[in-house]
Amino acid sequence: MYAKGRRREDPGFPDPCPEACGVVPDGTKSMRPWTSVEASAPTRIDLAGGTLDIWPLYLFHPGAMTLNMAIDLRAVVSVRPGKKVGHRLLGPGMTRWVDLPPVSGRSGHGPYALFVHALRHLSPARGADIRFTTAAPRGAGLAGSSALLAAVCGALLAVCDRKGARSGLVPVLRDIETGLLGVPAGVQDYYPALFGGVQAIHWGAGSVRREGIPRVAGELEKRLVLVYTGRSRRSGFNNWEIAKQHLDGDRRTRAMFVQIARAAVRLYEALKARDFQRVGRAMAEDARARVRLYPGIRTPEIRDLEKILKRNGAQAVKVCGAGGGGCVVAYGPPDVRRRMAAAAAAGGYTVLRFRSDGTGLTVRREGAVGP
Repeated sequence: MYAKGRRREDPGFPDPCPEACGVVPDGTKSMRPWTSVEASAPTRIDLAGGTLDIWPLYLFHPGAMTLNMAIDLRAVVSVRPGKKVGHRLLGPGMTRWVDLPPVSGRSGHGPYALFVHALRHLSPARGADIRFTTAAPRGAGLAGSSALLAAVCGALLAVCDRKGARSGLVPVLRDIETGLLGVPAGVQDYYPALFGGVQAIHWGAGSVRREGIPRVAGELEKRLVLVYTGRSRRSGFNNWEIAKQHLDGDRRTRAMFVQIARAAVRLYEALKARDFQRVGRAMAEDARARVRLYPGIRTPEIRDLEKILKRNGAQAVKVCGAGGGGCVVAYGPPDVRRRMAAAAAAGGYTVLRFRSDGTGLTVRREGAVGP
């Protein structure tokens, strides 16, 4: 962690200001020593209330909240001083280092766009070599890109040895990802990546409040099965299409959001009461409303997988993220969890093993290097 003595719920993270990235007031770059850093952040399973995190949708639904759980399928990023002026990247499936475009350029597309956009905002004073790995499948609907972005930004800011409140990183991540996607990004995914745990994120006018829900993660683990369909999803766009329909005043869309918001409140109340039968009912309610809202979230593979899981005891089967591929999560009594997983695997799908992650973003300095 960054500094001893900080409260666990808001440990330090580097402060996102221009000076933190080696820019001095006259616009030149400082060449002070900086550290080699490794950062990692968890992905998440969204439980209920998704899409409401896109401003200003939640303002139409007083009391709106989103609930999710961080899981240990982490994104890991290491940043070391490079041997070149520019920045280089190496990751899974890459056989050699790739030179990234200059941060001052206009290029922001392609397979490495996430890193280009992050470096455009948080570029260190000298060239950096960046390595990354991700445990979640690409396009799984588990907020893998948000976890990776959190780890990248945490590492880049730590390189500059700046600290601040971890919650202050949320708007930085939101704005970088919005530029990356080309559509407004929601923010629910950053909270599990930064803080970990099971949480309710309360949306209000001018405020966002994160509430950790203790003593439920282990019980959810006993009841959840996470399955990858084998087909990647399109990140960001399903949710934005739905958000536009809501903002355009489509009555059916708004009615479905009322149901989603109601399901999230019921899930919150069930978790707080530790009533895990009601948890399943609330997740099923959220899943039904989401399918009615946007039938395209269910691919043929997802429909087939739903039938398999429900035949084997699932109380709720929910598409992860915006759907259209990726993962589904099934919820059922503890005594049928293994049966659900075995049936999904027998059907040709990939069951992803996971544990809840209560840590969130971690950053480790490997020692001072550089001139």
